[in-house]
Amino acid sequence: MQYVMRYDVEVKRSEEYRTWLLEKEQSFKESDRPGWEYLGTWFTVMGFGAYQAETRWEVDDYAALGAAMTDQGLERFKEWIGFIDQGRPIETYLMKSATDVIILPES
Repeated sequence: MQYVMRYDVEVKRSEEYRTWLLEKEQSFKESDRPGWEYLGTWFTVMGFGAYQAETRWEVDDYAALGAAMTDQGLERFKEWIGFIDQGRPIETYLMKSATDVIILPES
């Protein structure tokens, strides 16, 4: 499944954020969080989309979500959040592919 965050970057920090992402990308890919794989961060272009950026991780299972909440994981997350515009909402999604999701019967 994928954990997806959509957000806006603080005003006038987009270039700084992109540079930070590129410098940290390898460490994100070599994360010590078991069951998490960094898939990347994308920026919207030409005004398309409700948010400026989207970040995605592949997460093995629900247990991996809780296991990522270590002191080191939370510190890294705080650094990441420091670039996000706190005056705008952040959207997060936990998504499964159509082949993996279980559809509950309608009552």
